[in-house]
Amino acid sequence: MRASIRCCCLLFYLLLFSASSNAQVAAVTFTVQVPSIDSAKGVYLAGSFNYWHAGDSLYRMKKIGDNRYALTLPVFDNHSYHYKYTLGHWNRVELAANDSNINNRVFESANGKQITDTVIKWKALMPASAQTNPQMQQINAMKDSALAKLQPELNNMIDFLKQYVQNFLKAEPSASLHRRLDKKVEKKIGSAYRQVTKLLWDVFASISPEQKKQMNELLNKPEAQKDFINALGNAFGTVVEGKKQ
Repeated sequence: MRASIRCCCLLFYLLLFSASSNAQVAAVTFTVQVPSIDSAKGVYLAGSFNYWHAGDSLYRMKKIGDNRYALTLPVFDNHSYHYKYTLGHWNRVELAANDSNINNRVFESANGKQITDTVIKWKALMPASAQTNPQMQQINAMKDSALAKLQPELNNMIDFLKQYVQNFLKAEPSASLHRRLDKKVEKKIGSAYRQVTKLLWDVFASISPEQKKQMNELLNKPEAQKDFINALGNAFGTVVEGKKQ
């Protein structure tokens, strides 16, 4: 329940953001059949939509049946995204039947799209010393802290959404109430935006000059200019975690 509420909050935030930036948001639903796993473990989606964070709590899938999991993601419409399934760590990522790494899965976003996948097997557990990238650990800790601070504001946006809808459904909707709500929401979005940019400031301050140079090279490629948001996620995963995009 808590995960679904957080996902709804994130979706509403993206909808509000998209309204101001003329971007369109699409809800894409993933369903995956996986090999049997310990009930305490979770199945996660990781990809260019979340900077390749292998154990992002916002991308933990919900169990819907016998070794079947599902999750609906808010993403930008008409974009190409890369992704894989994990058990919360890159040392437990999905593999091919012969234990080799698989190519990134790819999908083109469209509202209402349904994607059904099958995971053949998981990568075997590695020694603890090989499980984490210290730099990524630090960055993920910063992100988790920022999300915890941001969550109350995102929760408030659900209340605003209810007020908007209640007003819309009146026989004679109030234009003045609509304007008052707009002003309140603008303040909330401004506050949330400042927290997000503060997180980005801290994250980029934590990477080395050489990593910044590598990211610049990736982001200056012609294909990156066409889809900057997706390219930024790919570049970040490539430079910080060495993921093949």
